[in-house]
Amino acid sequence: MVIKDTPYVFITHNVTTDILLINWRRSPSIKQLKDAYSAALQYVQDVCLVTSFCTDLTAIGPLNREQEAWLMQEYYPNVFTIINTSIIAAVVFSDEHFKAIVTNYQQPEFTLGQDFIQFNYFTSFQEAMHWLVYTKKGQEILRS
Repeated sequence: MVIKDTPYVFITHNVTTDILLINWRRSPSIKQLKDAYSAALQYVQDVCLVTSFCTDLTAIGPLNREQEAWLMQEYYPNVFTIINTSIIAAVVFSDEHFKAIVTNYQQPEFTLGQDFIQFNYFTSFQEAMHWLVYTKKGQEILRS
C-alpha cells in the first residue's frame, strides 16, 4: 500500500511482510523529512500498527545534524507514545556511507532513551528485508 509518493520519498506498507518501507529518492529538506516521517507515523496510528521498518538511504547519503537531532529528540519519542511497544528498524546505506559511519562512529548522547528501537544497519536492501522478516518471526514466536 502506498502511503506517500513524492520526488524525494516513496513510503509503502508491504502488507505481506507487515513492514513499512521508507525509500529516500533525493535529499530532503528538514520540512520534507518531517512531512515524510509524520505521514508514516500517521499511517501507523490511523490505519495499521506496524512495528517493523526499513529506511533506505542509499540514494541520499547521510542525514544532516538537524535532521538527525529532530528524529532522535522529537520523532522517536512520538513513535514510542503512539506504538507503545518495541520496534525493529533496518537502515540501508551505500557502501561508502556505511564505511564512513563505521570509521567515524560516535554515539550521540541524545540516542540514549531510544532503546525501544532495535536498529540494524545494512548495505543491501535484500539483507535488510531478510533480517526484518526473520526477526519479526522470532518475536512472534516468543510472544505466543
